[in-house]
Amino acid sequence: MRRLCAQLTLVLLVIPAVVRGDNPRIGIPEVEVSLDKANKMAETLIIPTNKSEVEMSKIAEKMNAYYRSPEFQGRLKSETERIKGELFGDASVRFYPDSNIPAARGKLGSDERIYLFISSAMPLQTVRNYAASVARLGDPNVTLVMRGFVDGMTKIQPTIRFIGSVLQRDPACNPAEGECEMLPAGLAVDPLLFRRYGIDRVPAVVYVKGLKADDAAQSEGDSKNAAITEHHTVYGDASLEYLLDEIWRENGASSLKELSGMLSGKGI
Repeated sequence: MRRLCAQLTLVLLVIPAVVRGDNPRIGIPEVEVSLDKANKMAETLIIPTNKSEVEMSKIAEKMNAYYRSPEFQGRLKSETERIKGELFGDASVRFYPDSNIPAARGKLGSDERIYLFISSAMPLQTVRNYAASVARLGDPNVTLVMRGFVDGMTKIQPTIRFIGSVLQRDPACNPAEGECEMLPAGLAVDPLLFRRYGIDRVPAVVYVKGLKADDAAQSEGDSKNAAITEHHTVYGDASLEYLLDEIWRENGASSLKELSGMLSGKGI
């Protein structure tokens, strides 16, 4: 650390002069000599310790414990439901189809997940096709996932409109003129899932096996909350049926073959 600080000081003071040509007497050989001096200086350089390190670590541990406590998570869940009600009203059941009804049984096991990563930058019809496929499967463990809110977190209306346009069964339906029927497909906004599985482009499908979450109310993208035994990722602008087949060829999970068969019309 001491050597790094000395070298960084040298870089900040000397290198810019070499690049700009401010001092013709300073060149690469002179920089090398200065680096040798910096290394020797590092041996005697003393960096003061952070006197608050222990105290701040204790505060961080307390905050983390409180965040994961049943009390805080209960408040968080209650507040989430309140915001959903204020933003969506009665439509919240359509945007969150699994929130007020018993969990459906699907082909995937309770420890399996399929995340279909999408973006509002994708062609709307492509996203609608994926939503229709997810709805057709009728499996609560198959979810569409967005990284974040449309146009940022400061604006909620663009996200509401996008979700509505994706999940509306009839794209010609105008919500201003009456209620529009929604596809029974789950859609989540979860940047932690994008980060956990390293999703750098969309569309992408991730199959997860052996998932065990400590708290179902928290993100499954949080590795401290949810452990997994394996996962498989495929990319490509292709049908969900094709992408599931690709993963099935890789790991041979029978549940994936059943889901693919349902989309092709060959399933049970």
